[in-house]
Amino acid sequence: MVLSLPDGNDGAAPARQPAPNGEELWKMYTDLLQVKNKLEKSCMEKEELLHLAQQALAEEQAKRETAEKEKQLFEEKYTQLQRRVEALETVFQESMAQMRKEREREHLRKQNEKFQRLEAQIKTMSGNKLKIDYTSKTTENSYREDTSEPSCLCLICELLRQLISLVAKLFSCI
Repeated sequence: MVLSLPDGNDGAAPARQPAPNGEELWKMYTDLLQVKNKLEKSCMEKEELLHLAQQALAEEQAKRETAEKEKQLFEEKYTQLQRRVEALETVFQESMAQMRKEREREHLRKQNEKFQRLEAQIKTMSGNKLKIDYTSKTTENSYREDTSEPSCLCLICELLRQLISLVAKLFSCI
């Protein structure tokens, strides 16, 4: 590296100075070496600072990339878990609907058994002179009765007809 020192004449022709002696030259040489050493040291420090800054930036970039990858993995896991929850909710809703239908069928079966038992008891009490058809939706012609029976049987038949009508209305609402 060659350094030129300003001569202080601002571009004017250099004035003739007497030639420096050996000591002055040595002093100038050592001063120039010191300046050169200071400049080199300063450049090395700047390069070291630049290197440290680049390392810090690279580390920060690596951290950001790692964090972004982790975020993406968490988002994927969240999406998978959300799909699982939705699938489980669907299965749960379907199971609940099926259980409700089963309960309703069981309830209807038990009610049918009760009605059949009542019908059997009524037949036994009336001597098989009254026949009730529970399968028909209309209740008007569901009864056949013998006119020779006492009026108590007519009252029972009327009450049963009303009961069947109410039960039919109940089942039509369900």
